[in-house]
Amino acid sequence: MAVRQEPLMLMSINASGLNIPEKRSGALRDFQKARASVVFIQESHFREGAAPRLTNSWFPIGFFSNNAVAKSKGVAILFHKSVPFVQQATLSDKDGRYVMVKGEIAGRKYTFANFYAPNKGQHRFMNKLFPLITEFSEGCLVLGGDLNVPLDPRLDTSSGRSAVPPHVTRSISKLLHTHRLVDCWRAMHTEDKDYTYFSHPAQIYSRLDYFFIPHYYLSDLQSVRIGSLTWSDHAPVTMRLLSPLHRPAVPAWRLNEFLLTDPPTSNDCEQTLALYFQDNDMPDVSPLSIWEAHKCVIHGFYIRKASEQKKHREAATIDLLARIHNLETLHKESLDPAQLTDLTTLRRELATLLNSTYHRHCLRSKTFFFAHGDKSGRLLARMLRARHSTTYIAKIKDTHGKTQHLPHRILPTIRSYFATLYDLPTPETDAGCTLHSQKIHAYLSQHVTRRLTPETALLLDAPLTIEELSDAVKSSKTGKCPG
Repeated sequence: MAVRQEPLMLMSINASGLNIPEKRSGALRDFQKARASVVFIQESHFREGAAPRLTNSWFPIGFFSNNAVAKSKGVAILFHKSVPFVQQATLSDKDGRYVMVKGEIAGRKYTFANFYAPNKGQHRFMNKLFPLITEFSEGCLVLGGDLNVPLDPRLDTSSGRSAVPPHVTRSISKLLHTHRLVDCWRAMHTEDKDYTYFSHPAQIYSRLDYFFIPHYYLSDLQSVRIGSLTWSDHAPVTMRLLSPLHRPAVPAWRLNEFLLTDPPTSNDCEQTLALYFQDNDMPDVSPLSIWEAHKCVIHGFYIRKASEQKKHREAATIDLLARIHNLETLHKESLDPAQLTDLTTLRRELATLLNSTYHRHCLRSKTFFFAHGDKSGRLLARMLRARHSTTYIAKIKDTHGKTQHLPHRILPTIRSYFATLYDLPTPETDAGCTLHSQKIHAYLSQHVTRRLTPETALLLDAPLTIEELSDAVKSSKTGKCPG
């Protein structure tokens, strides 16, 4: 089988919040469509302890730093399934500002560090971050994220000036120079102007998102480009690095079930089958052969229809992206309000086109869980495997104080304990009932250390208020309805 060298495609994007399921699904599909190997995400807006899932079959490995207090900040690094990343160590903070991971890819050491700098005091944040990076990193360091500072206001802003104090920019530039880190996009585009963020209040474009690598790894740098502003208010930055990966390309196909519910496609399928049986239903041809061959005809028909729809969808997406890119380029130079209005309209059209795809895939996932949720299959086996690992009992002490490790001894110990616990004797006299109640009261007094006040007990029996119901609905997961 022929193989080709596979570059390492890195992407960095400020996502402006990923708590909406459709937006998460769309972001992951966007990463997959861009053939990203490693994705740096800033502003995921996940709260620690209540973070939704941001991995799937394409990006099964993820490293996160979430804010412990609120749905703000948050950074993540995702690895594509095609990247044979072997993790060695991770480092993150509790505020959702940075996450680092180091390991090996095909025998070569890499360190990936993702950060989200604050809006003020960026130089102080970077001064605290760089000693951690220096101590943690091994091999090829790839530092990416949202710096919230245009390093060269003359080239990195559309106005030629920045609201960030000059001493902040000088301090960060000096820090990068001290650690021999190079701005990858500027290294490839020395005098070009392009931007990753547009401030609507100030009507100014800025380049705030960066990739940095050590100077002695610049020979591995193939290309760096800034994408268009589409589903986020920041544009993605993509970078290609030479890597030791070699991979064959084997495409796979599966039936798009939504073609079965498309009326024009169904009508075409009926006509195709009618024509097939009309041409092949002959006395000298076995009915079994005709029946088996018609499956291949249907297969080929749906492959053709799916390919046509995909090409049409991709052509429309590419056309919209090209128009957005061209209009963005003009708007970055002129800042014409009419162009901004046209740009907003095009972005809305692109979002509508992409949302239909995202909705279809979300619906497919929900359909799968609905169809297999109550059946004994692979889905149930996975859930039981995870639950079994969390409820596994390795050892237990019996009534004699001996530790039992073997399963055939653990089970009788548990059975004996609960049989004794719930086998309460029934009192036959009033004195026995009183003694029984006293034992229960003594047990509860010993083990129940906190008691409800009379006011709290009344609240438990009181009807639910609108405020309590509203808080419960707000705290539930998106797309879930209380039963």
